Amino acid sequence: MYKRQLILTKALGTGILNTAIKADLLEAETVKALIASMAELNKYAAVAMEGFDISSCTDVTGFGLMGHANEMATASGRTVVIDSARVPLLPQAYEMAEMGIVPKGAYNNRNWVSCGVSFADNVSLAMSDVMFDPQTSGGLLIALPEAQAEKLLAVLKDSVPVAEIIGYVESFSGHAVRVI
Repeated sequence: MYKRQLILTKALGTGILNTAIKADLLEAETVKALIASMAELNKYAAVAMEGFDISSCTDVTGFGLMGHANEMATASGRTVVIDSARVPLLPQAYEMAEMGIVPKGAYNNRNWVSCGVSFADNVSLAMSDVMFDPQTSGGLLIALPEAQAEKLLAVLKDSVPVAEIIGYVESFSGHAVRVI
């Protein structure tokens, strides 16, 4: 049996950036990137997945990446491992999180799933805030066999602006989600 890889099809940070936009803290290019991300339909990623052995898929929306990854892992009885360095972020999302510009929903998400999630010591608070950030029109989190991941990634990169392999699925190791 192949190890399952995880692909994310949109950059994170829409909740944080929508909070920052209210305070007029964003550069014009960031606002354009934010709007483009939220306007991008997931149907193109869904079409790209046809013919692949997808074991699970969810859209990353209001519960943030951590909430949705937690649900996937819990439902499968596995642990989802996410490499924080590989998670795509919208421009200025990390910077705003470092400044504490984080919507209340991110704190609600953290409180809701924190017992099922562990973060490595090297993962910053700002990065964890982005990973709990509730997304508006977020991307898809896709699990599929390792042997197919690079091929799907290549197909996705032809049809969606952002797609990255961000982690993998392993046997349950004490937490539903481990962030490294």
